[in-house]
Amino acid sequence: MAEAGEKGARRVQQPAYLAVAQRLRLFIAEECLKIGDCLPTERQLAERFAVSRHSLREALRVLQEQGLLAPQQGSGNYIASTDLDTLGDYLRAGTPDSALQRNRDIFEFRELMEPRIAALAAGRITPDALRDLGEIVAQQADERDPRTLRLLDDAFHLGIARAAGNHVISNVIRSINSVVGQVRDEVYQGPARHRVSLAGHRDLLAALGAADPDAARRAMQAHIACIRGFVMEND
Repeated sequence: MAEAGEKGARRVQQPAYLAVAQRLRLFIAEECLKIGDCLPTERQLAERFAVSRHSLREALRVLQEQGLLAPQQGSGNYIASTDLDTLGDYLRAGTPDSALQRNRDIFEFRELMEPRIAALAAGRITPDALRDLGEIVAQQADERDPRTLRLLDDAFHLGIARAAGNHVISNVIRSINSVVGQVRDEVYQGPARHRVSLAGHRDLLAALGAADPDAARRAMQAHIACIRGFVMEND
């Protein structure tokens, strides 16, 4: 039992670069770095956080996409903003207090955006990105802990956004994950909802693997509709 818990805990921390990105954000805040200040070198940061240079570079790229860092060739990464979660905070501030209206707003947004993102990803996804999504789905099939399932769900939808190859899209999806988190918590309350979500992810994975934009769009539409039905029936 303890071993299973330890495996689940390790999966929660994946992908590793996201944890490094969070540590970098905390480092910026704790060091009171200002706009225009330069971060320590990659070597110094990798040693400080005891992580690989690859994970560090991926984490830096995340913060660059979020507009927090501005890279300058030959001189390093500079602080471009000290507002660490502008979009996420803005979205949370605009979310209605009513659970019913909140869920309607979230699903309306997802129905407008995510099918088109999936279609775009189907035409651009790389073998590595497809493999990563497959690993997430495999973990989801074996997992039962609701918190871990929510994080895997976040990672799956963010992975599709990143596969679309558009930094604005991946940045928006990353920011709204914190807003849709409560809805995803509701999705994973019970084995029936888990099965529906897993089936939807498998359909999406198949469409992405076939590089079929229309099938990916339809799969995402069907997936969101099923999840919406589960959540809204109890509101």
